[in-house]
Amino acid sequence: MRKIPGVLGAAAFTLALSVPTAGAGGHDRFPGFVYTSPEAIKDAQEVLVALKYLKPAGYKEGDWDDKTQEATRDFQRDHFLRPDGRLDRDTMALLMSHKPRPKDERR
Repeated sequence: MRKIPGVLGAAAFTLALSVPTAGAGGHDRFPGFVYTSPEAIKDAQEVLVALKYLKPAGYKEGDWDDKTQEATRDFQRDHFLRPDGRLDRDTMALLMSHKPRPKDERR
């Protein structure tokens, strides 16, 4: 009779090891999420222009064109992100951290 709880405990432990768990940091909460709104694209383009990844007149504002994708890939490479040219949440967060402040907010 005493062997049954031990065997059941070992089986439960083995089963628990085989169940996949969520990755640390919650990076898989929104897999594949990409910003596609014209407003988000325009914000990203403004930062890419300010950082000189994108030429000021070389793109269509609010449109995810080839020049914007190329500039995004360059930005991603320089910041150790996956250089896929997509405006995912990690890329957007890093771009927005580089967004220039308006002149009236500067010290």
